[in-house]
Amino acid sequence: MESKELYYLIMTQVVSNKTGREKIVKASGENTEIKIIAKNLNDYIEVRTELKLDPEHKFSKDCQISIQPYESKGFAKPPMDMGTVGEPSDLVFNLDDISIDTLLFRIKVVDKNNTVKGFADEIRPDFSGGTGTSEGGDGSNTILPIKEDSSLKLPFAVQMEPGSKPVLLVKSKLNLKEQFKHDIKTKVFIYTSIIRQILTNYLSDKNYDDCTKKNLFLNKVLGNAGLDIELSEIPEYFNEDSTVNQEAIEWIELTTAACIDTPVIFKGLKTNYLSLFEQKCKEQAIEEDNEN
Repeated sequence: MESKELYYLIMTQVVSNKTGREKIVKASGENTEIKIIAKNLNDYIEVRTELKLDPEHKFSKDCQISIQPYESKGFAKPPMDMGTVGEPSDLVFNLDDISIDTLLFRIKVVDKNNTVKGFADEIRPDFSGGTGTSEGGDGSNTILPIKEDSSLKLPFAVQMEPGSKPVLLVKSKLNLKEQFKHDIKTKVFIYTSIIRQILTNYLSDKNYDDCTKKNLFLNKVLGNAGLDIELSEIPEYFNEDSTVNQEAIEWIELTTAACIDTPVIFKGLKTNYLSLFEQKCKEQAIEEDNEN
């Protein structure tokens, strides 16, 4: 096949070799040269690399190796140094401002003249040894997986059914998924509403009485909120006369509030969502006063 550009398909990865001189670093299948293991840990993704370049490439030992995380939608982090071919270094690092659903990596091997000698792109991380999946499936450790849904009538909603993990649905083409990740005001508004709704559904709907996902979610919420109580201590939603138990309502509000007032890592800083939310609101108020 004659072409100025020769494209190689390696499993799910497409690598472009424009000059015909770059070597393809294998990132999937047997004899993998680069493996990227990721764990989804609530507010950040922990990433670990395992690099073992094939000596058949015959790269010069002083060639530099770099890895770059990026999103398929375009957002990219700066490349990170992985040492040289002669002295490679595996990395362990955290990502807290990039979407797990669209997370990809690229590897480059370059010589002293910054000429690319080896390359692999569109590398998907391996979650099999961790606690996450890109679509927020049952293997994911995230408390609230997010999916876009073009059929939603409202900007966001929660998807719940017995036996399945709750999922936050956001309307497609509104960029809400990215705003939820990067904009603290959007995150707090949506997060408080959805957590409150999920807790209310779990406590009030008898269909969830024997649901294992319910117990997993409640334990996760209690842990995130820093509340040291047993599931058996959660108030019943209904009184014996079928009226709503006010203690249950207060518990839901307390737990929801605690979730956004607990220390988290957000954009590399240890803080809490409530403090960031209040700070953003005050900054906006000052800006509006200055404009007036």
